[in-house]
Amino acid sequence: KDAMIICSHNCLKTTKHTYTMPSRTKQVAIFIFASLAEPSSAMPPTRYDGTPKWHRSTCFVTNANRIHQHNTILSSTRSSDSGLDKRINKSSKKANSKFNNKRLRKSEIDDLVRGIGLQPVQVKSSKSNKVSNQSNDKQQAPQVKATGSLPAMKNLEAPSISLQQQLDYSRTGHTVMRSFIPQQTIEQLKSEIVPYANSQTLAAWKQKVEVQLADSADEFHRENSQSIANSLEDIEACQDMLESLGMANGDLPFLQFFNTWRAKDSNAPTVTQLCLSPYLAQAASILMDSPTVKLYQDSLFHKRAGDGWTPWHSDSRMAPFDTSKMITFWIPLQKVPTPENGGTGLLFVNYSHSDFALPYWNGAEGKEYERLEQRYGSGSIAHHMPMSVGDVTVHNGWTLHSADGAEFVEEGEDRYAFSVTFVDGNAEVRADALLENNQQTKGDMEDVWSYRPWVTQVEPRTSFRHALVPIVWPVERND
Repeated sequence: KDAMIICSHNCLKTTKHTYTMPSRTKQVAIFIFASLAEPSSAMPPTRYDGTPKWHRSTCFVTNANRIHQHNTILSSTRSSDSGLDKRINKSSKKANSKFNNKRLRKSEIDDLVRGIGLQPVQVKSSKSNKVSNQSNDKQQAPQVKATGSLPAMKNLEAPSISLQQQLDYSRTGHTVMRSFIPQQTIEQLKSEIVPYANSQTLAAWKQKVEVQLADSADEFHRENSQSIANSLEDIEACQDMLESLGMANGDLPFLQFFNTWRAKDSNAPTVTQLCLSPYLAQAASILMDSPTVKLYQDSLFHKRAGDGWTPWHSDSRMAPFDTSKMITFWIPLQKVPTPENGGTGLLFVNYSHSDFALPYWNGAEGKEYERLEQRYGSGSIAHHMPMSVGDVTVHNGWTLHSADGAEFVEEGEDRYAFSVTFVDGNAEVRADALLENNQQTKGDMEDVWSYRPWVTQVEPRTSFRHALVPIVWPVERND
C-alpha cells in the first residue's frame, strides 16, 4: 500500500508527479513486463521535427525513501503536451543522476506484481535473458505442505498461474493448467464420487427427463415437467419417456450429478475439500479478476460408452445469474487421449465468450452453431488434449464448448469428469431465473436441479449471501 506510481502524461491528472496506484493496476503491470523486454538503450522513431513519436507509458516505483526508474522511454504523442513532457523529462533526469539508472531486482518487481493481484512471470537465467511464461505443457506440479498423509487441498500452496495462462483465458475464453491438482487427490476423489454417483443414477435420469419435458412443444409437458419426471419409478421408465420425446438412449450426451459437496450422505470428503479449497477459489479470483468469489456448483459428468456428442453450449445460459464473470474448472478423472484416438475432452470456440453479437442478433436458437468456423475463422475450434490426470481446463461461462461422442469407446472405459463452477461474489440473480411453473423466460433448464433449492430464497437483483452458494474467496470472508 505504500507503493507510489509516477506515470507519463497519459496517466497524469495534476501538475505533481507522484500518484497513488491507479485503479487500472493491470495496465501498470503490463508496462513493467514490457520494460523487462525492452533495452533501456532502445531509441524510439522520430517525427519530421526530430521529436520522439514512440509513445509508451513510463512507470517509476517509489517505496518509502527511495525511487527506481526502470527502462524508461518518455515521449509525446501531441505537440500540445510538449510542456508536460519537458517537466516529466526534467524529473526523469534528476532521478537518473541520483540513482544512476538503477535496475529493479527481479524479486522487487515480483513483489510489486503480486501486490497488485497478478502472478509474476518466470525469467530464465540465460545469456539472452528471455522471459518465459511457463509453458502449459511443462507446468510444475503444485507444491504441497508436508503432512505425512494424502495431500489435502487445504495443504496446497497458492496456485501458480502464469501470465500467459491469464492472457489466454482473457483473450480466447479458455486455458489449460497442467499438473494443477496432485494425481493422488484426483484418484482419491474418483474413488469417493463414482460409487456415490452410482447410487444416484435414477436421479440423474430424472433430471434428463425434466430438461426434455421443459423444452417440449407440448404445453402440459412444459408446465408439469418436474412432477412428471419425479413420478417415474425406475431408469427404464425414464428411458421410455425420453424415447417418446424423441431422444433415444444413444442420443444422450452424458449423465450429470450435481453438488456432491452438499450431500451429507455422499461420504466424499475430497469433493468437499476441492470445492471449498482456497487453492481453487484463488485461481478463480485471479482468472476472473474478481476480488470476491462464490462457489456456484460442482458436477460429475459420466459419459458412458456409446453416449452421443455434447452439443455446443455456454454454461452461463443455464445459470440463474446476470453476470459475465463465471468460470468452470473441468477436471478429468482419467487420462484423456487426443480426439483422433477417441478422446472426449472439451472442444472450445476461441473468442466466443466476447462475441456479444451472437446472442444479440441470433437469439437462443443456436443456428449459428452449425457454421462456427465460417463465423470465427478456420482454426477457431481448439482443445487441450491429450490430458493427464491432474491437468485442468478452465473456461469462461460464455465460452462455447462441446465434446465428441463416445460411440467408439469400448465397454467399461467410461469417461468421468468433475467440474467446479465459481461466480463473481457480486453476481446478482435474475428475477426470471425460476418461475412458478419451474420455467425460465430465457436460457436453458439444464442447471435447474442445481439451483432450485436456494434461488427462490434470495432477493433478485441484489447482493446476497446464502449457505448453498458460499463465498470461498477471500478466506477471511469465507462462509
